Amino acid sequence: MATAVQNKGFGTASTPGINICPNTVLSVLILASLVFVSLFGRNSVLIFLGAGLILHLRRPELALEEIRHFWWLYLLPFWCMASVLWSDHPDLSLRHGLQLAITFMIAITVANRLSPIIFLRVLFAALMLAGVASLLFGNTREDGIWLGIFHSKNYYAFTMVALVLASLALLIDRREALLWRLGGATGTLLGLPQIVKAESIGAVIAVVFVLSAAVVILATQAFAPARRLKVLGIFTVLALLAVLTSIYFMDTVLAIVIEITGKDPSLTGRTDLWMYAVNEISRSPMLGTGYRAFWVEGNPLAEQIWAEFYIASKSGFNFHNMFLSNAVDIGLIGVAISLSLMIPAFVLCIIWSLKVGGAPALFCFMAATFVIVLSMVEVPVFFEFDALTVILVGSLVYGLRAAREISQTADAQTA
Repeated sequence: MATAVQNKGFGTASTPGINICPNTVLSVLILASLVFVSLFGRNSVLIFLGAGLILHLRRPELALEEIRHFWWLYLLPFWCMASVLWSDHPDLSLRHGLQLAITFMIAITVANRLSPIIFLRVLFAALMLAGVASLLFGNTREDGIWLGIFHSKNYYAFTMVALVLASLALLIDRREALLWRLGGATGTLLGLPQIVKAESIGAVIAVVFVLSAAVVILATQAFAPARRLKVLGIFTVLALLAVLTSIYFMDTVLAIVIEITGKDPSLTGRTDLWMYAVNEISRSPMLGTGYRAFWVEGNPLAEQIWAEFYIASKSGFNFHNMFLSNAVDIGLIGVAISLSLMIPAFVLCIIWSLKVGGAPALFCFMAATFVIVLSMVEVPVFFEFDALTVILVGSLVYGLRAAREISQTADAQTA
């Protein structure tokens, strides 16, 4: 049952097929509802909350244990809720902060109750359905950009990136059954063209860095530890320089793309947005304006930015940098807390990939890397009822579980 599933799956080869159990069925509903939230809206949210509640109630004593073990993961949503004390819109900060806490709780529970390989397979199946549905039943924006079944091109692109990362992880792992590896090949071929089709430059740049990092991880697994660390160190420095260079010349790159394609002039002006954000941060650098309290109708600066960038809907817009966006909303303290989730997820998943390997480890590493790189030019996380947020939180939980199992194995071998 749940405990058996909970403690397996980090260092052993996966078995063919899926072991059907209540936790798996509930997790299918949870992950699929988030992937399809753009299409089904409130109904998807209700399925997510209902399935999450049932998953908790199946083992309430285990739910309390999960809170105790992973208590520090809740610091971010709790800080968001605490911003009600100084928020310009306390009602919004409290509501969105509470919803973020619930999303974190369900994500942590799913990642603690499912083995990593089952989580990856369930997520892959949901993403495949979204990829097929986007091709068959998708729609276009007013300017002709294909959105698939999603409400924005960025969310469409992020979902297709998740599909490609999950697919590649399954495809590359030789321990996976042939059926899953064929599925991985199909998912890769399905997702890659749709990333391009979504025309999200930030997502394309980020996925290039992610795949490069994955190649380095895979290529260095057989190296001696000292040589592996040297290669990884060199790659990290080069990747960081490339990311910073891309960000510095972002407007130039985007201008060239727009000139060639004639698409989406709203992509330009990131540096102007960043200056607005820096000025806003200076008003309350440590605390911010309150979680989700800036992009609100009636806020003079938000209204000015919407008008300048021709955002008539006054929604679905941000500062195109997660750290600046978080600093505006929840201050530098909130940025530090969010980094305390992202950096451990990245580091732990690298260690997991190097020491154990396998499809789940590779996927979680690539997902964490994608979020970190993309955060320089977009705001991919942390949101309530959001698939990428659940994937990142799940990757962190699996990284922690893997680190604990690796440590226990090392202790047993030295005993």
